[in-house]
Amino acid sequence: MNIVFMGTPDFAVPALEALAEHHRVSAVFCQPDRPKARSRKPVPCPVKQAAVARGIEVFQPKRIRAKKWVQQVRDLAPDVIVVAAFGQILPKSILDAPTIDCINIHASLLPRWRGASPIHHSLLAGDARTGVGIMRMEVGLDTGPVYSEASMPIDDVISREDLERRLAEMGAALVLETIPKLQTLAPVPQDDAASCYAPIISKDMGWLDLNQKTASEVWRTVRAFRGWPDVYVTFHGSPLKLCAVKPLTDADLSGAPGTVVQVTKKRLIVACAEGGLLELLEVQPAGKKAMPIHAFINGYKPAVGDELAVMA
Repeated sequence: MNIVFMGTPDFAVPALEALAEHHRVSAVFCQPDRPKARSRKPVPCPVKQAAVARGIEVFQPKRIRAKKWVQQVRDLAPDVIVVAAFGQILPKSILDAPTIDCINIHASLLPRWRGASPIHHSLLAGDARTGVGIMRMEVGLDTGPVYSEASMPIDDVISREDLERRLAEMGAALVLETIPKLQTLAPVPQDDAASCYAPIISKDMGWLDLNQKTASEVWRTVRAFRGWPDVYVTFHGSPLKLCAVKPLTDADLSGAPGTVVQVTKKRLIVACAEGGLLELLEVQPAGKKAMPIHAFINGYKPAVGDELAVMA
C-alpha cells in the first residue's frame, strides 16, 4: 500500500516508523525547519529527522494548499494519506487525492477536544480518560467520522509529556490495525452537540495567578503544561517555575491567596483561590536547575507571608 504521511512533532514519529515498517511510505510532508535556541539556526522537526534516517523523501511546504503542493500530492498517487499533528489545514483537493482515504490520528476521544491541543486540555479539564482515534478527514476541524478508537485512564501523576508518549504509541498501533480495514469498515459519525474545542496553547498561558486558580486547577495546569509552556509565578520579583505540586485537603492552614502559609525544612505550602492549599514539591528559580523544595527553602529562605505573584 502506498502511503503519504503528514506530521511534524514527536507525537507523529511512532506512527511514521510503524507505517514504514509495514507499508510503503512514498513521501513525508512536514513543517519547514524552524530556528531553535539562541543560535536561531534552523532545525528539522522530529518527523523530518525520522524520515531522513529511513531514506524517505521529505517535502516541507509553507502552505500546502498551494497548487504546487496539491499537484505534488496527486503525483505521488497515494492509496492512503495518514496525518498526525501536521500543523496545517488540508484543502479538499488534497483530502480527495488518495484512492482509499485520508485519515488522521487524533489524540482524544472525539468529539471531545477537537483542535490543536487535545492532550493539554484533557489534563486541564481533569478528564478521567482519554485516548486516540483514527478519523476520516473532512474540511471541518476534526469533525470527520471515526473508524476506530483506543482509550486509557488518566491517573493522578501522569504529566503531559508522558501522556503524549503513551498516546503516540497507542496511535501508531491503532493506525496499523485500522488501515487494512478502511475499505470495509464504516466510520461512525461524531455527535457534534457533544463536541468541545481545544485551542492551541500559548506561552503566556503559563503565567498563573494563584488568586484566581484553585489548588486543583494549579495542580492540573502544572501537569498539563510540563515541557510547554511550563507554569510560572514570581518570587521576590523573579520568575519561579513550578515543576511539581500537590493539592492538600487535610491541612488546617489559611492565608491570602498567592501567599506562603507554611514553611518547614522540607515543606512549603501556599494558599490558592477558594481557600485551597498547594504544596510545592519541585521548583526552578530563574537561571537555575530544577530543585526539590527543601533545596529551594535552604537557598532562598522563603517565609510565611511571601507572595507568589503573577508576572506584572
